[in-house]
Amino acid sequence: MLPNETTTTAARPVELEKPVILVVDDSAMMRRALQRILDEEFSIIEAKDGVEAWDVIQREHGVQVVFTDLMMPNKNGFQLLRDIRDSVHARINQLPVIILTGHEDDETMKRRAMSLGASDFISKPFDPIQILARARSYAQHGETMKKLEQTRQLLAARSTIDSLTGLGNERYLSEHGAELMAFAARQNANISVLRLSVDKFDVLVRKAGQAVGDKVLTNVARIIRACARREDVVARVGTAEFVVVMPGANARGARKLADRILSLINQTVYRLGKSRFRMTASAGLLHNAGTAEGAGDFETTLAQATELLRQAVEEGGRKLVMETVEVGAEAAAMSLDQVLTLIRAGREEEALEALPAWLPRLATLLALVADGPDETLGRAARRFIQEIEAGVPELASLGEGRD
Repeated sequence: MLPNETTTTAARPVELEKPVILVVDDSAMMRRALQRILDEEFSIIEAKDGVEAWDVIQREHGVQVVFTDLMMPNKNGFQLLRDIRDSVHARINQLPVIILTGHEDDETMKRRAMSLGASDFISKPFDPIQILARARSYAQHGETMKKLEQTRQLLAARSTIDSLTGLGNERYLSEHGAELMAFAARQNANISVLRLSVDKFDVLVRKAGQAVGDKVLTNVARIIRACARREDVVARVGTAEFVVVMPGANARGARKLADRILSLINQTVYRLGKSRFRMTASAGLLHNAGTAEGAGDFETTLAQATELLRQAVEEGGRKLVMETVEVGAEAAAMSLDQVLTLIRAGREEEALEALPAWLPRLATLLALVADGPDETLGRAARRFIQEIEAGVPELASLGEGRD
């Protein structure tokens, strides 16, 4: 229905939020002066020194511009500016900071503030037009930076790639790990999960800096990627932690891959100026998790591998702790299609490991055919059984059940 004179009602006005400005000055008179100039267009938060201001900045995420005096008790403007620029949070370290300077502030102090990252300077006494112009300009800049940071966080949340190493990230691992675990459970197939961490990485960053740490992590990722098989899922899941999910890998193959990764990481020599250093790694390896009770729960499996990693670290690091989940012979046996797939892929060694579990089942199937109504198939089956029993005497007892 279209509105008419009888149905139209007055719409309630929508209250738009004002940009938030933080004013920092130990002079109450100066704070009130700025309040009067800016109050109509902006929401003003006051702080009488750097300590109060820093608390506000950390607590109030909506602050878009900071006006601050330089000379204040407790924490001065220089210290506040340093805290802002050194913050690890982009919403804080990108804040526009406008320095309020008096005639007594010399050029040396201004240069120092500029070197610490001051965005602009305004001299006292204030020109209201100048104050408003700067506030509008930097508030718009602050809003733009806020939207860019929100967009960056959104893209990061949607992405499945770790930006530093190019490996999968935790989201990628969660999605694909669960798929592989579910497949292993349906097919009664082997699956191994390796969780690895770089030993004493925090010590390296503290002594050499984050840039050096990033280069080490990039190299570790390169080593893991080079060692992993094409079908493996590889991801970075923490600051210095990685996970490799190995579908179909037998115990020996999984152990061999894990040992090779650790060996290459431990042998790598890094150069930093004239100094040389090595980094080591520890790992936890859980094998055959896909056929265990509760298979399909990837988070539980990953937690078990994490616990093995914790044991390796607590035992001094630079080692691998492995656990093989014991399962029944029937659950551990591969399907015939899986055995044939391994043979066609050139992985005869893994296929041979599956045969001891498959031969009794195959012999039992042939025995049924041998005793069946089709005489031609029966004769062929009996000959096949005789050849198997001749090669594997342990299976001869199967013939007794056909007499």
